[in-house]
Amino acid sequence: MLGNVNPTEFDLRFSLFGIPVRVHPLFWAVSAYMGWSPDDIKMTFIWIACVFVSILVHELGHAIMAKHYGWPPEIVLYHFGGLAMFQPYSGMTTQRSIIVSAAGPLAGFGLLGAVMFFKFFSIRYGLWNNLSQQASFYVSNTFHYLYFINLYWGLINLAPVLPLDGGHICEDICKAVKRNRGDVLAIQISMVAAGGLAFYFFKSDFRFAGIMFALFAFFNFQAYQNRNNVW
Repeated sequence: MLGNVNPTEFDLRFSLFGIPVRVHPLFWAVSAYMGWSPDDIKMTFIWIACVFVSILVHELGHAIMAKHYGWPPEIVLYHFGGLAMFQPYSGMTTQRSIIVSAAGPLAGFGLLGAVMFFKFFSIRYGLWNNLSQQASFYVSNTFHYLYFINLYWGLINLAPVLPLDGGHICEDICKAVKRNRGDVLAIQISMVAAGGLAFYFFKSDFRFAGIMFALFAFFNFQAYQNRNNVW
């Protein structure tokens, strides 16, 4: 989302399934801001861990599918979320582009399913019975955070708003249906959807999400103007 961030000496670097992963320091800072709990700092760290795992799994979905098609990927986690970068040297089709875009949200929903199954299994067989009240509280909130992030963020990410995954899927469909200026149609849809979601989130007092979608609407408006100037 929103492009790449230049590497820093403070980046966390590792590899998963042969895929390079880089985590920018701003990823931790923004995650902490979103889940800040001054009354219990442990809750803040639990939130950061849940965001990290969830976004990493999401980006792995994109990256593994890109790697499957022969396009070496790289993952970057940064202030606005994550980005799976790859260069489709050959073999890129509309179908493959949609599959790669959809693989991220599907990976997140898969993680959600695994979390919910493990929660059901734990309750069913009393795996939490011997935990202290405080430990049970932290475990319960961990499940809640993972549920919230992978369900609601996953659904929002499927909105037809560029540069979200749903926006890229919408763009691929628009280009396939309308070969002449299908990208412009996708930007128009994105502007309307982003503006509507920004209004909804501000009205619902979700200011961070409101600001994010307001920025998306603005960036898409700029892109629309640029396209019209070219034509």
